[in-house]
Amino acid sequence: MSWRQAGRRDLHALLEFLLPEESLFVPFTSRLRSGARGFEVYLEEDHAGAVRAGFLYTSGGLLLPAFSGSGPSPSELAPVLGGLRPVVHSIMGVGRCVNAVEGGLPLPPTTRVEYFLMSLASGQRHPVLPSRPPGLVVRMADGADADLLFPLQKGYELEEVVISPSHFSEGQCMRSLRLSLREQLVAIAEISGNPVGKAGTNARGYKVDQIGGVYTVPEERGRGIGAAVVSELLDRVFTEKRGACLFVKKHNRSAIALYERLGFVPVTDYVISYYGL
Repeated sequence: MSWRQAGRRDLHALLEFLLPEESLFVPFTSRLRSGARGFEVYLEEDHAGAVRAGFLYTSGGLLLPAFSGSGPSPSELAPVLGGLRPVVHSIMGVGRCVNAVEGGLPLPPTTRVEYFLMSLASGQRHPVLPSRPPGLVVRMADGADADLLFPLQKGYELEEVVISPSHFSEGQCMRSLRLSLREQLVAIAEISGNPVGKAGTNARGYKVDQIGGVYTVPEERGRGIGAAVVSELLDRVFTEKRGACLFVKKHNRSAIALYERLGFVPVTDYVISYYGL
């Protein structure tokens, strides 16, 4: 068995492999679904010709692995990983998959962040939520809300995304926010017209959407705003999809408790590894 670059004719086989457990691989399936450019897909097949492993590699150096339970070993991955250009900048995915890719690269990551992946099927949602703060309004946002949402997006990126504040760019932050408002679902919470919380999708698969960017301003935390804004987002997600998933840092006990109250359950470890930071 050996790796090869996938083509359009392989899409059906790839989806047969990915969709039964799509909540594990939504960043991968969302790119296939969108038909976006700027990435390559590599796959490995078993003796019967069925896909047993694959990864998506973007022009920016992000690698998204998707391996079956047995999966390829690091030594099996090393030859194909060594031929990738540009070099790997980051790896994101299920822990066991990221571990295998890391082992197939010549150097360890410079930074590794560990999460829990949590999932929720539409029929398993918990409908009962704590009462909302007085005056709280939660609604779906659109492109006209970019300036209103920017302080929240900046706070979220500085708190949860960037490895060092020196890596933060206000221009890039606004560009990412405008792109999300065009291509993703974003919910916003306001009190007296002031934005206090947000949540959105960051990857939209075939049957599952991945949620991210959940943020409440520090002075309003602990008042049920996070639950309210994620619940509003789920209302919209479940009009189209059968499931939702997200990943949350293992030490963030308050966020984990919030998602469990909504019905999310931990599925597996999730990792983002960075190289050269």
